[in-house]
Amino acid sequence: MSANETNKSAALVQQSTISVARMLGRLLAGGLLLAALSTGATAATECNGPPLSGTIPDGVVVNAGDFCVLVEATVYDSVQVNAGGILITCGSTIYGGLVANGAANLIIGAGADEEGPPVGFVCPGNNIRGGVQVSNTGPGVLAPAPSIAIERDIIAGGVHLSNNAGPIVVSTDVINGGLFCKNNASDLEDEGTPSVVVGRTTCEFGE
Repeated sequence: MSANETNKSAALVQQSTISVARMLGRLLAGGLLLAALSTGATAATECNGPPLSGTIPDGVVVNAGDFCVLVEATVYDSVQVNAGGILITCGSTIYGGLVANGAANLIIGAGADEEGPPVGFVCPGNNIRGGVQVSNTGPGVLAPAPSIAIERDIIAGGVHLSNNAGPIVVSTDVINGGLFCKNNASDLEDEGTPSVVVGRTTCEFGE
């Protein structure tokens, strides 16, 4: 990597961290960030509060009431989001896949269209070496963001979405293990930039 490319990459990471930190601050001010509970799982890093980056040798768990932000993190196991947890992950590598059951909100990468005004939210996609399983997510607490956003990610496994109550965006991803939907409250949106899906797709996309 050239020095110029390195500088651009560092600037992007810094911009991403600042953008996420600003969002976190707004949510704190609005009372949306709940106190962490003391139910952390063993052999996993509990994620809550300031953005977490760098190497995480084990897994990551987001417990009820926790607000987890991963920015340019490398997680050498899975990420698990328990009921009531909120996860934003940007530009990270997750080796063990991602499982969320009952999350309050999930932002797994955000679209390039959100980087400009009026949103100004820089959240590059992630490299997920396993699959993604998301079920029973609520209607969302980070409006106008959807309750589930999976955007600009490279996902080695399948993406399974079931029994989710809010709007779902799946956009500009490369998904290598199929895309599966069951009993979600609404069809998916791709915001005009469809994903490349290798394998079977059972999801419907809205207008």
